[in-house]
Amino acid sequence: MKKTILAAVALLCLMGTAAAQRHVEYKWRGAYFVADVGYSMNLNRETGLNGRADTVSAVDVSFSGGFLFSKEAGIGLGATYFSDPSGAFTQMPVYLELRSHFMRSRLTPYTVLQGGYSLPLGSSSEPPRVQITKGGLYFGLSIGARYAIDRGFAIGLHVEYKMLQSNEVTRYNLINTPELADPITLHCVGGGMSFYF
Repeated sequence: MKKTILAAVALLCLMGTAAAQRHVEYKWRGAYFVADVGYSMNLNRETGLNGRADTVSAVDVSFSGGFLFSKEAGIGLGATYFSDPSGAFTQMPVYLELRSHFMRSRLTPYTVLQGGYSLPLGSSSEPPRVQITKGGLYFGLSIGARYAIDRGFAIGLHVEYKMLQSNEVTRYNLINTPELADPITLHCVGGGMSFYF
């Protein structure tokens, strides 16, 4: 009986040692690169001065890179391709970002704060045509969790808020004549997946 108990204790100790050796965390200092894929939908419906309701749903792809000074602080630059299926509100925010991870463990919560400018890409919708002709300020906030596969690769899931201003959105009538140009601000919420390199 004593031999069995000793063997069980030894096995548990070996398993604990092996588990400790398998402990993995993503690098917490140095250069980083992140690719995000997400989906967003605007909260506000009355976005223009004319009172027209613009419902925007978009797939966005982001790339950012920077430097992690510690687990709590990283700074980088990034760009997002914000693709609205109608084409009218497709744009590209470019921004400075601040990243913070809260634990040195394989699974850690994180936040990302972004601020910059949203560039219009000149795309427009089908008639009656709508087109962003002047960009505006951009703000983004993401909250999520990151899981380390190894020290150089991790995946994450997040929820996000984006504020995209467009200082001039031109609306055309059916004969393609500009009808109205007004500023709009989109307040979008969504979620997505991140890949850390």
